[in-house]
Amino acid sequence: MTNARANSVLGVIELREDENSADVYSSVAFKELQEVFEERLKGWVRSNDECGSVKNNRICVILKDIRTKSELDLAGAKLARTFREPHFYLGRELPLSVTAGFAPFKSGSNDMSIPMQQASIALRQAKSTSNLFEVYSPNTTSSAEEEQKLLKRVELGVERGEFQLYFQPKFHAGYRTLIGAEALLRWHPEGKKVVLPDKFIDLAERNEVIRPLTWWCIKSAIGRLAQWPEELSIAVNVTPALLIDDDVITVVREALDIYGVKASRLTLEVTEKIMVDNQVIMLRQLAKLRKIGVRIALDDFGTGYSSLAYFRDLSVDEIKIDRVFVVRMLESKKDLAIVKAVIDLAHNFSMKVVAEGVETMELADRLTEMRCDILQGYAFDKALLLEEFEKQYVLAPKR
Repeated sequence: MTNARANSVLGVIELREDENSADVYSSVAFKELQEVFEERLKGWVRSNDECGSVKNNRICVILKDIRTKSELDLAGAKLARTFREPHFYLGRELPLSVTAGFAPFKSGSNDMSIPMQQASIALRQAKSTSNLFEVYSPNTTSSAEEEQKLLKRVELGVERGEFQLYFQPKFHAGYRTLIGAEALLRWHPEGKKVVLPDKFIDLAERNEVIRPLTWWCIKSAIGRLAQWPEELSIAVNVTPALLIDDDVITVVREALDIYGVKASRLTLEVTEKIMVDNQVIMLRQLAKLRKIGVRIALDDFGTGYSSLAYFRDLSVDEIKIDRVFVVRMLESKKDLAIVKAVIDLAHNFSMKVVAEGVETMELADRLTEMRCDILQGYAFDKALLLEEFEKQYVLAPKR
């Protein structure tokens, strides 16, 4: 905040649903809450500040002539007061919970991309610490400039068609027969080694490039599935941020119609993060997808924010037990107990259970004894290129 060039602050303010009051939200109520959110922020900024438009429950602001941390702390205190009072809808109290991330910004600059990324990073830091706001610090995050360069390479990779789908087979636990595959994204930069998602997916999720990447994955997976036997299915990962967007429903429905694939053959995998970010909206979107026949799987179960209350309301067909519990369950009584509890609980809710990270046949046999439904892991096969997958499992494309 002492940089003379950065005499202003760019902020990203996010409206968050209060998990303890989620039952009183409705689409109409939340829309009204968004309007109140915007109006209160307009009252919070000063006349010489700038306030951007709402997008995904976020508003961008530029606070002019903020040169010290103390000045920003005063703005933060005013922000807290601005949203201290709840909003009342039809006599019901709707808390207004906000979180903010700030980054230095040079007034008059036309390039907002880097400070926007920095403010978004600070916002995530604030959410992880439950603080009202955080200020971007390069000491605790990777360089925004390096991230910008990587983002440019990812965007160029999308244009060049450098991304490919790999397919990891999934097997029926009892019969050990192939039931389908999970489509996994890989990046093949020209002249370089294959890049795994953990190197680029987080960056993509924080930027618009995640949209074309995800839509391509869905369309490509469904297009290939149309060439496989009817009894096989395919699973595709979808980031929680895109579930807010109705475009995901349009993309899925149109791809299924174009390729003539039954909706029940497609599984969309989402992480537990859906249960804390825009919970009501997320659950409504999942219900819409299930209504058209698409199956929903909750991925990496047990590593996020699980609770029985969320579990009760969740509209999903499958639970995927995270590999961290599976790989050690034969040596760890606690991990074994967790896996067994998840399987029993899921079955009580008429959900199927997928175990990932099944690396030995001994694990596969024990999971089968515990009535796990589907197995996935190196004990059967790794993720394969399309040609290898179809050759290995005799999936000659239809003519």
